[in-house]
Amino acid sequence: MTSSGVAAEIKSKLSVLEVVGETVQLKRAGSAYKGLCPFHAEKTPSFVVTPDRETWRCFGCGEGGDIFTFLMRRDGLDFREALERLAEKAGVELSERTAREDRQRKRLRDALEAAIAWYREVLLQAAQAQKARDYLAERGLADETLERFTIGYAPNTWDALTKRLIAKGFSNAEMIGAGLASPSNRGGVIDKFRGRIIIPIRDASARAVGLGGRVMPNGEGPKYLNSPATMLFDKSRTLYGIDLARAAIRREKLAVIVEGYTDVMAAHQAGFTNVVASLGTALTRGQVELATRYADAVALAYDVDLAGEAATQRGLLEELGPDQAVSKVRVVRIPAGKDPDELIRTDPDTWRAAVADAPAVLDYFMDRAVAAVDVSSVAGRREVTRRVLGVLRRVADPLERTLYLQRLSRIVDVDEKVLADALASTPVPAPRRAPAADGAAPGERVSASLPPLEAETLRLLLRHPEIAGELGDARLPFRDAAAAALATAWRDRTDPASTSEALEAFVATLDAATAELARDLLAEIRADPGPRMEPDAARDALHGCLRRLRVQRIEETIRDGRLLIDEADRDGDADRVRELERQMTILGREKAELTNVNREPAAAGARRS
Repeated sequence: MTSSGVAAEIKSKLSVLEVVGETVQLKRAGSAYKGLCPFHAEKTPSFVVTPDRETWRCFGCGEGGDIFTFLMRRDGLDFREALERLAEKAGVELSERTAREDRQRKRLRDALEAAIAWYREVLLQAAQAQKARDYLAERGLADETLERFTIGYAPNTWDALTKRLIAKGFSNAEMIGAGLASPSNRGGVIDKFRGRIIIPIRDASARAVGLGGRVMPNGEGPKYLNSPATMLFDKSRTLYGIDLARAAIRREKLAVIVEGYTDVMAAHQAGFTNVVASLGTALTRGQVELATRYADAVALAYDVDLAGEAATQRGLLEELGPDQAVSKVRVVRIPAGKDPDELIRTDPDTWRAAVADAPAVLDYFMDRAVAAVDVSSVAGRREVTRRVLGVLRRVADPLERTLYLQRLSRIVDVDEKVLADALASTPVPAPRRAPAADGAAPGERVSASLPPLEAETLRLLLRHPEIAGELGDARLPFRDAAAAALATAWRDRTDPASTSEALEAFVATLDAATAELARDLLAEIRADPGPRMEPDAARDALHGCLRRLRVQRIEETIRDGRLLIDEADRDGDADRVRELERQMTILGREKAELTNVNREPAAAGARRS
């Protein structure tokens, strides 16, 4: 689930340092910035801005949020007013934007669906597709599998598809915008895919977003050709097969990610339906976030040896960034000389065991680093230390980092404190921001991901309107201001009906960013309503999510508190250190209580929340 494109575009143009810095004089403190809180009187800075999270938080008064929340708090605005003011500052147009983009996206999806249906018809009926049918049969793919994935074939002609779509009323610009056509040197357009097996790519709600094309054996061009980046298709935030794998991923609590389309089809055909593909070895942060909407973790089952490919390893860690994304990744050990497709077909039991035994990516990299050198030598221990510390710099959880440092200490026979000092001496690298999609219209930007737990909470609220009004007037613990605005508006709505007409009327009352978020969530719910929950169960689940969100906010405050303690300690301010540590103890107790409640049976948790 993504946060609204409008809000994300504004954030891409206005940094939290820029917005907050207009009011607060900020001083760098490690990877963050600190200053005097503008919302309560204080003599010692306890207000922290964290650019990596695009957030601000005051350790003293507990206020916090993003740039919208800051403006709302500073100037006494509601979300709509803050959105309008920041949109004007960022040069982002709000008027009629959502409706215009919705119409444009629908036309592109309609063009894709028309193309998919025609490509499928060609594969099934055209004489020139016989070689494609033979090839797919040789790969062991059953007709039922090909039907389930709506596999088609693009004839090796220049304009067969484009002529058909023009006859259906689609313009050249729409065909190019959908990634189905390319401009011709002679004017007009030509088919993007020619002489290829066509593999439709869909989002989690089963909406067409792009195509993959596999060249026929001995054909010309790259083996695989994907749709270019479009208004609908961003490869870095897409997982092939997620629409068909979603239920199994939720059930198994694990998403297995492979490289290619046929790996996914073979896995599903063999009954391993929690398998999706990242469309190459460049796993991205956005793909992990998409998978972990449904799963607790992801397991990589790539042909390439990640530990043996230094560039691949480095790129993966830099992409995932220094937060929980790294901790959610495991690595499936594929036997040498095999790929997932072959292993699944020839030895499904070995595949099943390999997935079940997949170690965490940090364990995998550590094991391979140790195996690659002679740890009996000083040079070998130094090299292992260098590699492992490079990995641990991407781990945000201090407990997890400490446990791995203890393991490394035993391996290289170096005191843990020495290793911890070496780890702290190098700044944590910031996560890479996803660039704007190639080919996007001017001003377009791929929207940032809504935190998965916030999306889950919103889906529960929208699915169960009868419990939303029970939440009372307390501020909801969302970090994303658009998510908080939507949850509050839904809680406070006057018409509790959930008919289509009532929902449309509700969305019409929202600002552009919140309405965009609501439409995305409601479309996802319609596509995947999920298992039916009784009101009591839904209420328990919602309170559990809200407690977990509160724990997340406490953890962010604790991280900021540690930064302030380090600063006070360096300044020799013992009284300040003691006061901060006292507040940290209180926060730690609150976190422990909330965590313990979530571990209890759901009914007890609901009573105590």
